This record gives sequence, structure tokens and C-alpha cells, in this order.
Amino acid sequence: MEKELSALEQLKASRNPLRVIDDIYKEAQEGIALSSDYIGLLKWYGMYPHINHDNLEDKNYFMKRIKLVDASMNLEQLKVMGEIALKYAQGLVDFTTRENVQFHFIQIKDLPTIFDMLNSVGLTSRMASGDGPRPIVTCPVSGLDENEIIDVTSIVKEIDTYFDTNEDEFCNFPRKYKLSISGCACHCCGHEIQDIAFTAFKKDEEVLFDLTIGGGLSKSKQIAYRANRYVKKEQIKDVAVAVAEIFRDNGNRQNRNKARVRHLINDWGVEKFVEEIENKIGYKLQEGLEEPTITPIEKRNHFGINKSKIQGESYIGFATLAGRIPGEDFASFAKIIEKYNAKGIRLTTTQNFIVYGVKDEVALSLAQEFETLGYSYRPNTFRARTQSCTGKQFCKFGITETKTYSSSLIKYLEEKFPTFNEQLMISISGCGNACSHPQISDIGLIGCKTRVEGDRVDAYEVQLCGHLEGTSKSRFAEGSKLKVPANEVGEFIGNLINDYQKDNKNSSTFKEYLTKLEL
Repeated sequence: MEKELSALEQLKASRNPLRVIDDIYKEAQEGIALSSDYIGLLKWYGMYPHINHDNLEDKNYFMKRIKLVDASMNLEQLKVMGEIALKYAQGLVDFTTRENVQFHFIQIKDLPTIFDMLNSVGLTSRMASGDGPRPIVTCPVSGLDENEIIDVTSIVKEIDTYFDTNEDEFCNFPRKYKLSISGCACHCCGHEIQDIAFTAFKKDEEVLFDLTIGGGLSKSKQIAYRANRYVKKEQIKDVAVAVAEIFRDNGNRQNRNKARVRHLINDWGVEKFVEEIENKIGYKLQEGLEEPTITPIEKRNHFGINKSKIQGESYIGFATLAGRIPGEDFASFAKIIEKYNAKGIRLTTTQNFIVYGVKDEVALSLAQEFETLGYSYRPNTFRARTQSCTGKQFCKFGITETKTYSSSLIKYLEEKFPTFNEQLMISISGCGNACSHPQISDIGLIGCKTRVEGDRVDAYEVQLCGHLEGTSKSRFAEGSKLKVPANEVGEFIGNLINDYQKDNKNSSTFKEYLTKLEL
């Protein structure tokens, strides 16, 4: 007997989820309140209700995610985004690990104006979330980096346009569909944790893309499988669309906990899944038994002033404080960029950003102005590689507050260890869903509660030694079952660093030292 569709699947089947836009306008313009059943469909426009943990769900305010097709905002887009931040988001802006922007405190009554503002500069929040293709992750210096393997900007835009143009076919999947396409020389896109990824490499002077499938994090985490196939640039769209259709038509619609691409691959097996891809596209892909050499995660960054492949231009990588940008700073980005006649910014998968299109002769001056604003182009390791999720402040799953906490932790470690210069990735997550990627971090901190002298307090479960370096060398962080009270985490990490520095004869790096710990 066939299992019944889940409640959400029944709702999605009753009407195209993107038609929730009609209900948004009815509430905003006619005062007809959005049905409570349809609140969940707001995800298709990047919206999630803010949560007041003292008063359950606060339906007056929403987080709103804006879709950046190639991780970039040009100057005019940046100006409009800064205006939205200050006028409608109470000055709270987050950069995400999928290279998008999130606003907070958005109200439905303001959405028609916000939509018009976004449309005026070619931006949208449509399909920024929801059960369909999510914004494609790509290298933020694609087309800029002198060392890149290939510029993939055109294919990223082509595939996004295809999904967008054929929305009726691709707006109702069993769950989200996460894709990355990268020509980056340092593999910054994290292909190991995507539903499907195309990673460029050179083989006998020909550029090919290694195909990986079935990766993902959250509670059902899994390192992607190599499909043992190489894909040519002109084949990427065929394969990306084929996998989307296979997932749409065969993914689990009864149990959302088993409804990702990886669950389907695990049920079928990689060989059958790849065979189905080839049946869909109508030709055989090139066999690729050998995995290309992949950069370890600690070396995947684009900080500093870098010469662009565009004559006379540079691009500059800056660090944030765990992805949180005050609205007034966000608006200042556009002012600085306009002052120096640069072109815009691009976001990274580590919640940081690139300024691109900077004339060589003013690159240092622009970099120094951003640094004065609080965004370093020569960041220490704590500022460069500490990430955090939205946390309890706005998320219904959050157990602990994360953004302000992350900022305080970074500043504490900077002060205590000003000369510590080893690559160290710290991720802070407010719950076990782990949106900030603690499972692939050197030190993962997952929000929980513990008791101190009989009182229940915020704490973090410690996970250690996550790593990405291709499918064969990647590993997830291991839980220690150690729960450290939130106000003691800085001291805990400090003690690890101090002990390593005393013991460095036995460990060549801090990462190696962590692998030897027994907590």
C-alpha cells in the first residue's frame, strides 16, 4: 500500500507553492491575513517566521533571504540592499554559507515595496529557499582569479535561468536541491557537502569537471560520493537538470527526514543513480575513476589584495564577524565602493566577502577604508574562519544565541592569542541542525543546555577534527560528549591552544594536535 503524502506535500500538490505571492499581496495591500497553512510556503520567497522563544512564534516579523545568482551584488544592487537593510530590516543583515544575504525583522506589509526595490536592480528572493533548486554556489572570484581553472559564471547563470524559466517543473521537489559549480583553483565551494557538484580540474590540458553526488550536512550528514564520471562544461546543464528531474520524480515525499538526494542515492546505489542520469541525458559520460587533487579546507580562502586577470584591476577579500553585518556598515559598503569606482561585492561560503573591480592604484586605500570600518583584508585566523548560524535570536530550532556570542568569542581569542597564525575553523551552531557547518570544522560548537550548580545554562557540545579534502580524505568532526558552559568556551579553546603550544614538539600543527585529544 502506498504511503500517504505528508501534510506539506498535500499542500504543495494543491497549488503551485510560488503562488503564495498572491496571498502576500492580499495581506499587504488588502489586509486579508495569510492563512496559517500557507506560512510554510513563504520559504519559496526566502522567508521564515521570527521566533520569540518567550512567546512562541511571532508572526509579525520574518527573516528574508535574497538570492544572489553568482554570489555577487553590483554597485546599484548594493545600494538598494543597503536601503532595505536600514528601512525595513532594523539594520540586521547576515551573510550565509551559501553566498546569500538574509535580512531580519521584515514585515509582510512592506513586501510589495521591497519586491519593487529588488526588481529595479535585477534581484529577487523567489526560490531563495523552499523545495527546489537553491541558489547555485560558485567561486566568488570566478572570472577574476589569475589562477582559476576556468570561469564558470556563464554556465551558473544559464542553469539558474533554466530553472527559473521553467518554474512549474522545478518548484516542487521533495526537499531542497543544492548545487555547486566551481572552476576555483582552491576548491572553495565545498563540493563534498553538496547534493550535486561539478569541480573543475585539468587532465592532459583539457578542463573537465569531477562529478560528485549525495553530499550534505544537518543530522543526516554524508560526504558526497564520486560518480566516477567526468563532465565537460557543455554537459553540466544536462546533468544538473537530469539529477533535478530524477530527484523530483523519485525522492521521498512521505518523510521529509528521508527526502534529500543522498537518501535516494543510498536507496538506489551510486551505480544505478548514475545509470539513470545517463539514461536521462541520452549519452554516456566520460569514465573518471581518478579523483583530482583537492585543496584541504584550511587553504580555501581568497583574502587580501589580489591581482585580477582583468587588466588594471584587483579584487580584495575581507573578513566579517561570523557573517553579521550592521545595516549602517552594509550601506557604507556601497559608499566606499562608489568612492573608489569599484564594481561591487561577492560573498563567500565562509560568510565573508570580496570587493571586485578595484583599480590597482586605489586597492590599498579601499582596503584600508574597509579595515577602518571593521573588516580586515589581513584577518587573523579567528576572524577569518569563525562561522555561526542565526541562532536562538530568530530561529525556532535555536537553543543558544549565536551571532553576538560568536563576535565576543572572536574578540576574546584575538586578544588572548594575537600571534596565533595557524589555520583554524570554528563553527558555532545554535542547535543540532548545524547550519554553520560544525561537522566539517576543526572545532564545532553545537548549542545545548547543561547544569552548573543546579542551574540549567546555555552550553555547547564540543566536536573536533572535521575536515574537507575531496571524497577520500574528508571526515566529519567527532562528538566528544563534552558540554562546556557558554561562558567558559573561550577559556576552553584557549587552554587547547596553550597546551598545543607547550606540546608542539609532538604535533606539527594545531589540527594534528586536535586529532590526538581524548576529551
